[in-house]
Amino acid sequence: MNKLAYLVVASALAVSAFGQGSINLNNRGLALVNDASGKPLTGTSFVAQVWYGASASTLTSSFAPSPFRASTTTYPGSWNPAATGGPGAIATLTGFAPGSTVTLQVAVWDSAIAGVGAAQALSKTAGTGLSQTFTYAIPADPLAIPGGMEGLKSFNLVAAGPVVPVIPEPTTIALGALGAAALLLRRRK
Repeated sequence: MNKLAYLVVASALAVSAFGQGSINLNNRGLALVNDASGKPLTGTSFVAQVWYGASASTLTSSFAPSPFRASTTTYPGSWNPAATGGPGAIATLTGFAPGSTVTLQVAVWDSAIAGVGAAQALSKTAGTGLSQTFTYAIPADPLAIPGGMEGLKSFNLVAAGPVVPVIPEPTTIALGALGAAALLLRRRK
């Protein structure tokens, strides 16, 4: 009788594990993330975080940030969810059952810059990136190999503000001209 009870409990736990939808967080070979100039993004200080919810206005859940690939990668513009600190390539969409549809959005930022994180990316601060929202239909079969990032469209980081050229004050120009004139006069003597 004890063995039967353990078997029932183990079966219930196994079945409940299939009650959540799964997603493949890799964007390798799919849409790219580019820097502000349009070049595919590389560098492990850049991270991508996938946010999800039932609709675009309810994107409140997220996975751990995934670092981008090193500059020597053959897959520039893609992140690596299986890297150290990442959520893993296959993740569970908590609260979403197989057969349901989830809305996703990707936020990107440079983790090496102090004070910059998901909040700044979600508000489109310069040097961060935010994808368009897209949907993913979770396979109804809980044993199916999940997809996920196929609806992601390539996007660029937000460019910093315009670069203002440094224009010296008139007194600096006058002082430079006076010095040049003095050098010319001294050379003639």
